[in-house]
Amino acid sequence: MSRLRFAAQVAATVAALVIASCGGSDLRKTYPVKGTISVDGNPAPAGVVVKLIPQFTETDRLPIHPKADTDAAGQFQITTYNTADGAPEGDYVATVEWPQRIGLSPHFSGDLFGGAFAKPDANKARPEFVVKVGKDGANLDLKLTLTAEQKRAVDAGLKKAQQQNASMMGGP
Repeated sequence: MSRLRFAAQVAATVAALVIASCGGSDLRKTYPVKGTISVDGNPAPAGVVVKLIPQFTETDRLPIHPKADTDAAGQFQITTYNTADGAPEGDYVATVEWPQRIGLSPHFSGDLFGGAFAKPDANKARPEFVVKVGKDGANLDLKLTLTAEQKRAVDAGLKKAQQQNASMMGGP
């Protein structure tokens, strides 16, 4: 066999091995996870973020971060890899935050709930925040109740955001 032909075969073999190793899916199978969030009996506003924190040891090359934003009716569908694809099978603890966005910025400057529902360790003790995703998926119905102090903080945060947005737009 000529050296050129041998080199071509080696190159083809190496290329096939590289493609085969990359071709295997690093993505875990997901199952639909959907739900609703209400705040003091009313649907959560659009943009409240729910995250599922895995309660299992992740061994995946690509860590998972299932999350969703509520729509105007307080409903959500969890996304892990692709829009509304759900989450991999396993046990999770849900966290909820209401990001305070200023203007058109994609960044946020705090949680209007003041972190009350954003701590996985605290939420483990709340059965409604514990989620088991199985082959049939999972439904999550979170009924958040705010204390008087949290309500004042939410109102103050919304008012501040409105004022900052108005000043950015040249308003009073």
